[in-house]
Amino acid sequence: MKIGHGNDLTIDSAFQTENYLRSNMTDKKGFSRRAFLRDSMAALVSTALPVVADEEKSSSPNEQIRIGIIGLGGMGNSHINAIQNLKNSGYPVEIVAVCDVYQVRLDAAATRTGASPYKDYRKLLERRDIDAVSIATPDHWHSRMTVDAADAGKDVYCEKPMTHWRNLQEAKDVVEAIRRNKRVMQVGTQFMSSSIWEQVNDRIKAGAIGTLIHAQASDMRNGQINVYDPKTHDGLADPTKNLDWKMWLGPAEKRPWEPGRFFAFRSFWDYSGGCGTDFFPHRLTPLIRAMGLKFPRRVCASGGQYQLKQDGREVPDIFTITAEYPDGPSVLLVASLATDAGIPWVIRGHEGTVNLDINSAVIEPEQAIIGDKGVREEIQAWRPCSLEEHFKDFLDCVKSRRKPRSHEVLGYQVMTVLHMGIHSFRKNKVYEFDPTTEQVKG
Repeated sequence: MKIGHGNDLTIDSAFQTENYLRSNMTDKKGFSRRAFLRDSMAALVSTALPVVADEEKSSSPNEQIRIGIIGLGGMGNSHINAIQNLKNSGYPVEIVAVCDVYQVRLDAAATRTGASPYKDYRKLLERRDIDAVSIATPDHWHSRMTVDAADAGKDVYCEKPMTHWRNLQEAKDVVEAIRRNKRVMQVGTQFMSSSIWEQVNDRIKAGAIGTLIHAQASDMRNGQINVYDPKTHDGLADPTKNLDWKMWLGPAEKRPWEPGRFFAFRSFWDYSGGCGTDFFPHRLTPLIRAMGLKFPRRVCASGGQYQLKQDGREVPDIFTITAEYPDGPSVLLVASLATDAGIPWVIRGHEGTVNLDINSAVIEPEQAIIGDKGVREEIQAWRPCSLEEHFKDFLDCVKSRRKPRSHEVLGYQVMTVLHMGIHSFRKNKVYEFDPTTEQVKG
């Protein structure tokens, strides 16, 4: 598929998806950059709320949804667990196909699920009896697989981050493909399954904390994390016997086989943005929903390798993004692989502060402004967070054709911050976003 990639819409144009796929796939008619720019803001307006995606595709609550799983590593198996748990509880869903380039993982998943195995996701997408797919591959494949799935008429659950960090056009392509094909998409930020973000948003809109001033969140970890350790190897993977290394690299730069790049892809820029794109979607997506934000005005980032710098990894072990939104607030995000001493999850307003947890929140009035009239407010989520609930929301929307809670437009807004932040860190620059033209400038 040929899709226009305007260089003025991205900071770094060194992305090789199209060259790879021209030699591996049959081209289809795409769309022009001018048409995309003309329609993209209209698409955002029309999809930012939970409106009907395609009434013609709505189905009865008892009709079974047939799903294929693409990517069978840790998260792919978590997807299988969630879907099988829903099936065992009576939800009408069935895993009918599984796909991976690594034969060991593919055989294990096929045996476990009884589903048909595929080494090439494009063969899986050719099946007309599959309604939806879940994508749990490395980040550098997310956009291409999502677009291909949507063009094949499949609804999509895609792991976070929605796309790779390097080229923001990928996120635009996803939004356009979902709109063009009238598909349903859920990004795998399962914290969004909790109702607390909707409840906090209601209180903020009601004026409970006044003007939004600042928000912060962190995800801090420490100790041995195998999925980030380039020395990780299961002792079985061998590109000469059971792993299609060329297909795994796909649109990324061609390199000789390195086990660390396969098992610890999150530590290499070609496939991931490290803890920034791995951790921040879980924190930023709920903040955007709770505060009713859209796109940032300005983004900058800092960090470095201070502890984990002897094993060949490329990404920082501490990473900080500051995003400024038009008329506020400023948002601070911190992620680490070398310390687990985090900062509180907080939204600060002129008249009050919201202290957040995944399933609860406490609103504390600002005594200097409210005085004795302020009342502390405790909020409990009426719908708790779980991966099963996040998948159920997606599958319910496959039936109803409504927007899921973590849809592709939210994913685009999150990826805008991450795209700008990682480029800021790597190039030591501050970047600004123009929401009218959707251009990043720095």
